Amino acid sequence: MRYFTLAGRVLLALLIGFAITHVTNALPHLHGLDGVSLGMAFGAPFRAKSRQQIQAAVTPASGKAQESIWHALYDTQNYVSTVTTRLTFFQTLNVDPTISNMEAGGQLASPQSFEIHNICFDLLPAVGVSTSASNVGNANDVALLLQTARPIWTLTISQKAYGPYPLTALHGTGGAQPFFGTAIATPGSLQYGRNDPSPGWNYYGRIIIPEQVGFKVDVVFAAAQTLSATPLPLRMVMFGVLNRRIV
Repeated sequence: MRYFTLAGRVLLALLIGFAITHVTNALPHLHGLDGVSLGMAFGAPFRAKSRQQIQAAVTPASGKAQESIWHALYDTQNYVSTVTTRLTFFQTLNVDPTISNMEAGGQLASPQSFEIHNICFDLLPAVGVSTSASNVGNANDVALLLQTARPIWTLTISQKAYGPYPLTALHGTGGAQPFFGTAIATPGSLQYGRNDPSPGWNYYGRIIIPEQVGFKVDVVFAAAQTLSATPLPLRMVMFGVLNRRIV
């Protein structure tokens, strides 16, 4: 430090302080009782709020006030072997919440709107067993649907199309890891396949589904595929911000 002038020392100190502050703020630290950071852990950065701030946040100013939450819209359709060449999602109301969470077919109820971020696509096969020494099975079915059939998808909102795009751009939300196993004492195999999990396609909230406006997602296959298990459930999932009435 003796080689720096006074102005140089001040400038260097400011630069070091600026760098430390920005690095600290950029990391979601979790602090223990002793104040030592535990690094990248579960949770999110937060600041303590006063009782007045909390009450203002949980008490709507009026009956028309809205809240915004992270949400997922999903719908499941069945692919039928040797038959299906097109599937349309989000058009049918289903009372089974494991299949769809749409409250109305093809639109959002008033006063809801949805800012689309990630769009993902899941294949939901059961574990399949082949009694012959071949590649027949669920993993092969996944390859047929995602690659051989050259599928494309199109999002349509109020008759305005976004797409078509390759279906392989829509990755899975997660699930069992794929594996292959040889059966004991008999010729055959056990296999399971799924779509590659990742954040998928992202509109970063720039595409919005307004309330009571028709929307859908169409998936088109070049040709019907012959699958080992049928029907095969396929699920479309859109993650984003749902704006809705607080009360």
